[in-house]
Amino acid sequence: MDEPYLTGTCRWWHLSQPSPELLAAEAVLAAGKPGVAVDLGCGLGTEIGYLVRRGWRGLGVDLSVAALAQARTRHQGAAFACADVTSLPLPASSADLLLDRGCFHYLAPAQRAGYAREAGRVLRPGGRLLLRMCLNSAGVRNGLDEQTIRVTFPAWHLAAVDRMDLVSDTRAMPAIRAILVRPETVAAMKDTIELMPGRLRRRDVPAPFSDETPVPGHLARRSR
Repeated sequence: MDEPYLTGTCRWWHLSQPSPELLAAEAVLAAGKPGVAVDLGCGLGTEIGYLVRRGWRGLGVDLSVAALAQARTRHQGAAFACADVTSLPLPASSADLLLDRGCFHYLAPAQRAGYAREAGRVLRPGGRLLLRMCLNSAGVRNGLDEQTIRVTFPAWHLAAVDRMDLVSDTRAMPAIRAILVRPETVAAMKDTIELMPGRLRRRDVPAPFSDETPVPGHLARRSR
């Protein structure tokens, strides 16, 4: 099986500098001051590493062990964990910001609700998700559009949405950029949030991410 972070295939989506869309939205995402940020499908850790240098406490999660090993070397101020985006190693309401630059569009339709539930679980009320959703998967149109976001996050506030070119070091990819805000109450989430009963301690997640955390579930496909 191809491991893109060993073979170099990751060059098609990796960006070695903080993304233009993150830089443009940084002030809005901070909501006054840096807090706890989590990068979903962090790859080599470029975005979470940048935020840590800007004063955030940061965790990057990915399913690629090879990517995480390189990310830890490159961005020693951030924490990294091998984890599924639908079962994150974090307590409820522990994050202020979630980043997704190319993970969501690789999820199967049946996995999207679980992604939204988990995002709502780990974000604090009013927390933000910066979602970058590619309109192609493996070079083929995937049928995703703005309505996909609205259907997946029905109770969330869609603060901004537009179409853009998502740039890597080697190419530009058509995408949708959205900023979503988690509802203030769990009751408002209804079917978009579900608390996980299981707990364990994860030794591979440094402080402030070393408290009791949810038991990981099935693995969702990593895209970055």
